[in-house]
Amino acid sequence: MTTPTPDPKQPDKATSPHAGWLTRAQVAAELGYRSIFPIRKMEGQALHPVRTPRGWLFDPAEVAAVKAKRSLGGAAAPASEGRIAARVFHLFDKGRELREIVEEMEIAPGTVRDLWHEWMTDLCEGETNRRKSALEERQQRAEERERQELERRQALEEQNFAKIMAAISGTSDSGGRR
Repeated sequence: MTTPTPDPKQPDKATSPHAGWLTRAQVAAELGYRSIFPIRKMEGQALHPVRTPRGWLFDPAEVAAVKAKRSLGGAAAPASEGRIAARVFHLFDKGRELREIVEEMEIAPGTVRDLWHEWMTDLCEGETNRRKSALEERQQRAEERERQELERRQALEEQNFAKIMAAISGTSDSGGRR
């Protein structure tokens, strides 16, 4: 009789159901982010992490799907100006610095600086400034229209003067030759 080969019910090493899954930092690196903030924003939407003793882990298939969607240009539509402003204002309130906001929001530093000036401006002061600049703009347009009208009239007067001078010189030439 042959000796039976041992057939253990469990493998020698227990495999985790999440073996090969990725940490937040690994997901950020895989998707090309320098920070984990964008990954945290995707949690519960495009990515669904699982809490393990090792920490939060992400399914590589989900990460690959997000990466493919981004590479095909199928990324979500860009956020509206209002949504970006609201998010940046919130980050200013939390004490975030320019670099952190640029990295997290993936927007230009100039945009963040402009929003910072808006954030620093009081609502009433901002409305006063807006009205003042609108009034100045209307005045400039009116002055430009007046200048164009004066130039048009001056051109007409020059044409009329030239006609009158031509008529005078024409009658004086014909009157002296009789």
